[in-house]
Amino acid sequence: MKRFYWTHPDVLETEVEVKAAMNCSVTIVPILFHPDEGGQPADKGTIGEATVCNVDVVDGRIVHTLDRPLADGKHIARIDKQHRLYTATQHTAQHIVSGIAQSQFGLSTTGVHIGLEKCTVDFDKRTDWDTAAELERLSMEVVTLDVPVETVFNDTDVRMRNDSDPIEADVIRVVKIGGYDKSACCGAHLGTTGQVGVIRILGIESKKKGSRVTFLAGMRALAYSQLETSVLRELRKAAGCSTSELPMLLRKALDRASELSKEIERLWSLLLPGLAESAQIVEVESVKIGIQVAEIPNPLLAKLAATIAEAVGGVGIAVSDLNIAVRSAGGTATDILARIQNVAGGKGGGSSQAANGKLGKALTSDEIAAALKNVAR
Repeated sequence: MKRFYWTHPDVLETEVEVKAAMNCSVTIVPILFHPDEGGQPADKGTIGEATVCNVDVVDGRIVHTLDRPLADGKHIARIDKQHRLYTATQHTAQHIVSGIAQSQFGLSTTGVHIGLEKCTVDFDKRTDWDTAAELERLSMEVVTLDVPVETVFNDTDVRMRNDSDPIEADVIRVVKIGGYDKSACCGAHLGTTGQVGVIRILGIESKKKGSRVTFLAGMRALAYSQLETSVLRELRKAAGCSTSELPMLLRKALDRASELSKEIERLWSLLLPGLAESAQIVEVESVKIGIQVAEIPNPLLAKLAATIAEAVGGVGIAVSDLNIAVRSAGGTATDILARIQNVAGGKGGGSSQAANGKLGKALTSDEIAAALKNVAR
């Protein structure tokens, strides 16, 4: 198959010979559109008057799904330039990152995903941010050198990145970037590394025994960096400090907030007995039920319900905003919660002794009491 995106990645418009496959699917020669394969999304664009909805590899053929039927014959095919530029930029950047990771840090690439928002490359071993920072710096050096991105065919001394076995195929297409990377690949790429512009590593997470690194390249990487700079600028302004001082100030603020939260919970705990004592008490089917609706921290709601249950010797119901907790030594907690939610809606669950949930609408103590009495009748 003559794939123009392999040998002529800068050709985005040309005349093609169209042959209908089925319904709104066609094959074309030469093949201008990159299919959805190799971790790279399919190209977008048009063939004649039809819009290309998807491009897939089907039984060894590249099939284009269109939004309308198209007659056999010659038509002009046009690639969506911005979409191709994005995917080719990310894929070229991935080759640079993977090549440097392998040669400098012994990190073998086991998986690649060129996403429309962010891209990822999976490595076989764990890595850290110090390594990622150096990987990013070395990758940018390759970008600034503007190294040609070459396509060669039937190179026998090559492997797929995630496979140690020889490649068995009629045509082996290899992407070579100077002495930095050489690997079998079916994707569309840029002509030189300088066209990538910027490579940014955005995140690291564990992936089985290895790592998944999130990255962006080109204008999307610039936009991400500008957003980060904008956020940092606002944080510096609010904190009245430099960027380097922000982590220390943030840690201090979080520690102080944690201390204050614990103190607030302690003070609320002192108020719980009084709230339990002032709970509205109703008797339903010979069971005493205490109901308290108050604005209290959600983590203390269950404790208040338990305190009420102990005080009345039956069931305790505590409600704050739409959050509800029910405690019952008699084993009716889930039943009580279900009765209330029959009136208010919401969701939740638990056991016969302890149930928690959210109400669909706010209820007063009187409304909860009325709901329980009405259901009981």
